[in-house]
Amino acid sequence: MHITSRARPRRDATDPDLARRATLAFLLVHGGALLAQEAPKPKEASGGADAFDHLQQDVHTWTADPIVVTATRYPQPASDISMEVELVDGQQLLERAPRTVAEALRYEPGLWVQKTGHFGGSPIIRGFMGNQVVYLIDGIRRNTAGLFAGPNPFLQTFDELDVDRIEVVRGPGSVLYGSDAIGGVINVITNEESTFSAAPAFGGRSYSRVASADDEASQRLEGWYSDENMHAFLGGSAREIGDLQGGKDVGTQDPSGWRERDWDGQVDWRLGDHGSVELFHQDFSRPEGRRFDKPGQSNLTADRELSGVTLKLDRVGFAHDLQLTAYSHDQESFTDTAFFDSRSDDETWGLDLQATSFPDDDLRLVYGVHDHEDRVKADDPQGGFQDPDVTWENPAVFALGEWQATDRLRIDLGLRHDSFRFQSQAPAVGKLAQPIQDAIANGALALDDLELDQTDAALTGGLGAIFALTPDTDLVAHVGRAFRAPNKGDALAFGQFTFGVEVPSPDLKPESSWTVESGVRTRGDDWAGSVTLFHTLVNDAIVSEQGTFNGSDFIDVNGNGTEDSDEHVYVNANSSGVVRVTGLELEGTEWLPQSFARELVGERALSCYGNATWIAGRDSGNDEPLDRGFPANVLVGLRVDETRDPALSSYWMGVDTWLVRSFDRIPGDRYASDPAFFDDPQDPSSGPLRDDGSVPGFTIFNLRGGWELDERKTMTVAVENLFNKRYRVKDSRIDEPGINLVLGLDIRF
Repeated sequence: MHITSRARPRRDATDPDLARRATLAFLLVHGGALLAQEAPKPKEASGGADAFDHLQQDVHTWTADPIVVTATRYPQPASDISMEVELVDGQQLLERAPRTVAEALRYEPGLWVQKTGHFGGSPIIRGFMGNQVVYLIDGIRRNTAGLFAGPNPFLQTFDELDVDRIEVVRGPGSVLYGSDAIGGVINVITNEESTFSAAPAFGGRSYSRVASADDEASQRLEGWYSDENMHAFLGGSAREIGDLQGGKDVGTQDPSGWRERDWDGQVDWRLGDHGSVELFHQDFSRPEGRRFDKPGQSNLTADRELSGVTLKLDRVGFAHDLQLTAYSHDQESFTDTAFFDSRSDDETWGLDLQATSFPDDDLRLVYGVHDHEDRVKADDPQGGFQDPDVTWENPAVFALGEWQATDRLRIDLGLRHDSFRFQSQAPAVGKLAQPIQDAIANGALALDDLELDQTDAALTGGLGAIFALTPDTDLVAHVGRAFRAPNKGDALAFGQFTFGVEVPSPDLKPESSWTVESGVRTRGDDWAGSVTLFHTLVNDAIVSEQGTFNGSDFIDVNGNGTEDSDEHVYVNANSSGVVRVTGLELEGTEWLPQSFARELVGERALSCYGNATWIAGRDSGNDEPLDRGFPANVLVGLRVDETRDPALSSYWMGVDTWLVRSFDRIPGDRYASDPAFFDDPQDPSSGPLRDDGSVPGFTIFNLRGGWELDERKTMTVAVENLFNKRYRVKDSRIDEPGINLVLGLDIRF
């Protein structure tokens, strides 16, 4: 969770107001008292970039206002951003020890993590997932023209052991990141931060982790060298994950394990006193992976290579700073099944240029251009069939202005223009999948329907404001437009997915959304919290519906002459109605008063924290609930640190509980056909999770702790699902781990 507490002098530990606040736990009930406080003091005047110098302070303590970059493309405190931003930092990653990047986001407000398999994990942000969320790696766009609407593995081809922090923007992100950012933006930022030293220096890191529920054995090794003009870094990871043991009587969920081998490196050179150039490369490889709900798939492999160069310059003409990144991204996957294979290769070339300027003492501009081209290929080697090849071009310009209008009012305005060209080239008819050949022969489909050359454009914008109501409380509001242009995954996809067969749907319009959100943020010496209410409207939403193809409502994939549960035809279409989503998000933390904590933990520091999320939505076009809605849930935790100052604290321990309500707002066809709702995801005949059409709620407890063995070694330990509860996260196709012991050792040298 992100904490929005600004640094202030601490009050005396006997302050009676602290005792009053201690009873608030993680919910925000300061409103009336805060309204009576004095108005904010005027800010000191300063000029140009100096007015924003405080935004670049790197604060690591969990009570401080975290510095984030994704929401504005510029480092600044989360409390100065009108949109809601979550940060999972390096310390939290070390403490939580998540198996995957997606699982690192599980307990954040406004998010829900679906797991197709143990190595899978697709975040749902405010009810949107898949190609309605933008994924970034170190700020570089991960989405491609082949990205589909359902759960995708994009976060699972990041090396979780190489992540420094994860930033999540909840809400429309198209102003800065273009198509797909309806639900939000997830930026995974790796460990390779360049540093230069006055004298030659060497160093490194070793991180080891083991876990009992899946026999995890993970190892990361890193090494670096720096001097006054150069910095070099090299790291690698190896992971072995076994089949997962579920809670209570679930037993071993076979198959569900995977293997992973990754490496990455970079070299930076200083360019005088005002710039640097960086070469970087990332290589991810999963040579073996199995899905529990699809035991007939013998293997699912994935490979990803990202290479590029970044030039950073200070004081270039009108620009205070300038950054240019050029990159090449190759993403490949292969699925082997009994009746067909699926192989994909998405290649992207991209260019991103951004600059920051300060035209006035109280005005900052972040602006730039972006251009990328995707080339998407897919085929079935077993059957000898090919998909149409797709080329996707997307140039764009953007600008975001942040204006300190008065001492109490901050306003931001962003605009972006995107252009698109979507081209496809179909192979010879004899190379197409047999059902498509049959449809062309029968006149139900023409080859020209697969030969597309479409252009489109989109203008998006966002307007936000932060008003300082009192010294400790801000009112926040934001309205923004986002969009998603149809891609290959929408228009030309053909093949079997989890509960049906997708067929081409070439005549689709872009979908667009408006999101309005408002909230209250409060922070002080010892507490921080926020309440956010949002409402999103999506027009022309691209939805998947049961339909027909070539006169039939199913495609006989396995050739047995009958319709099986995963052979019904699904077509994509623009919804005739509007998708509406409304939600409420709360989060907060509190250092408990020393006078109170001393009775429980002596001179140690005691804190509590938590968050809560509720969303509801509906598609008026088909009068069905929001497809990716999720249950109301609450996280509450209590934590003991040796001291409040993390630089002086050598140990910590804590307990948290996650309470999730049962959920029944599920589209009817999903509940009947998606393995996520079968009692046994491998067996459609096992019946539903519940006869009433709902997903059971659950409550789990986790214990976590850690201590510094010395100044270079940190040990962490966790006991997850303490009472061995059997539970399944809504939309997941595998039960969660039973009681799980996780040990981690981080060594710096």
